[in-house]
Amino acid sequence: MNMDARRHQERLTRRLSLFLSGIVFLLLLMMLLAGRHATSEVVIRIAGAFLVATILYWFLTRRNRRRAALRKQPFPAAWETILQREVPFFQTLDESEQDRFREEVRIFLNEKRITGIKTSIDDTVRVLVAASAIIPIFGFPGWEWDQISEVLLYPTTFNDQYEIGRVGNQDVLGMVGSGAMTRMMILSKPDLLQGFHVPQDRKNVGIHEFAHLLDKSDGAVDGVPSLGLPRSAVVPWLKLVHREMENIRRGHSDINPYGLTNEAEFFAVVSEYFFENPDKMKRKHPELYSMLERVFHQDPQARVTKALVSMVQPGAGRLGRNSP
Repeated sequence: MNMDARRHQERLTRRLSLFLSGIVFLLLLMMLLAGRHATSEVVIRIAGAFLVATILYWFLTRRNRRRAALRKQPFPAAWETILQREVPFFQTLDESEQDRFREEVRIFLNEKRITGIKTSIDDTVRVLVAASAIIPIFGFPGWEWDQISEVLLYPTTFNDQYEIGRVGNQDVLGMVGSGAMTRMMILSKPDLLQGFHVPQDRKNVGIHEFAHLLDKSDGAVDGVPSLGLPRSAVVPWLKLVHREMENIRRGHSDINPYGLTNEAEFFAVVSEYFFENPDKMKRKHPELYSMLERVFHQDPQARVTKALVSMVQPGAGRLGRNSP
């Protein structure tokens, strides 16, 4: 997989924008030139129609132009250090995949707001939020996170009313906003950092919440990620989910018991497991692993194996301290 999908998407956007602008120009021209007009007035009206069409084209392609400018800038060295040190997933990618991951990080951080609520935000937090967003959708080159515009970082856990520092339920680590908080995500900053600092523990609140958002891409957070599953696979998926949930209830599974909450939470919990410790999941839950391969269009265990093999090759580099 490479960056060709995004480039192709951007080319299509430019062509479509040019086509729509041309149609608008012709329609305006027909309207403005209806009837008899002096030569000077005709010139003014043509110029006006052309100006409107140009502004429309500029508006429709503004994101493409902004991204083209981003690509001309060097990737920040501090961000590279964070990816190499803190993100095991990035460490297992080959060179071309790492280039694509870097581009996705830059695009995400350029187009989404990362805001601290009663806490500070530094490069590490920002890059780890972006990595959390990119990991689940890395199997879909060109994916756009249009469902979200801002990620809020809280200094601690919070309750289901988005409140901190209140007596009562304070154990929410992350949440996809709804209602007035639509297009927002809230994450506990300490738990976001912990999710990357402690590899292979099958817990990563950033991946968890973006898995929810991926689940929501079909309009409902229901634990049925229809983006990666064909309709024929939905029933087998749900049967597998319920069978695994029953194993958790009986104490016969190492999947996080929080997955018993409902099918949506089960999907988010096993998504954490899939990306944090793919080798163990494939050994202990081969059917579930295989199904998640289809959902995410990825095989992280194969990447880990390939990366470990490359480490023993002459002249090969090393994975970072969080290596799988």
